[in-house]
Amino acid sequence: MPNQPNKDHLLWKSFKDGDDKAFYDLYDQYSDALYGFGMQFSKDTGFVKDCIHDLFLDLHKYREQLKPTDSIQFYLFRALRRIIHKQKLKIGLLNLNRNHEQTSHLHAPASDEALIHSEMQQKNLDLLANAVSQLTKVQQRALFLKFEQDLTYPEIATLLNISVESARTNMYRALKALRKTLSKDRIYLNLFLQFFPKR
Repeated sequence: MPNQPNKDHLLWKSFKDGDDKAFYDLYDQYSDALYGFGMQFSKDTGFVKDCIHDLFLDLHKYREQLKPTDSIQFYLFRALRRIIHKQKLKIGLLNLNRNHEQTSHLHAPASDEALIHSEMQQKNLDLLANAVSQLTKVQQRALFLKFEQDLTYPEIATLLNISVESARTNMYRALKALRKTLSKDRIYLNLFLQFFPKR
């Protein structure tokens, strides 16, 4: 959205100025995205939620000292990543969490045709999940940040501690690998959007 940077700037400023409603708005707007991002680095949901809790405690405690930002999501992602890495320093980066919630609804099918369609769709998603699991962890996280969170390559590079060129290269190689793997099963690459749905 063209006006998003300006909206972020105003919300952030209100929060820094002591507006408690702005603080709760920040939590409401970004806690889900932060959870999704945090789950890229730990399979422990409790741990991720604790890190997010610590993040917002720090934000509230030090808000007068925080720098201005026109991209709250990127600011929060970077802050959460620092907290996670600090807590998991001995373990390092963990495996990508692939326990995505199932989005299919378990309604009784209207016909055998509907049941077959549902089973085929689930099979396709399973094939896609398997294809994604074969990528490197950097490629998996880059795809998540690009398709799920719609971040720019410079933002992805910063969050993954790689260069912008490397971020682009990893994205290209990931999509190329997915296309090659999925084509064997005649699965189209646009199914990737089902695996990482846009919000």
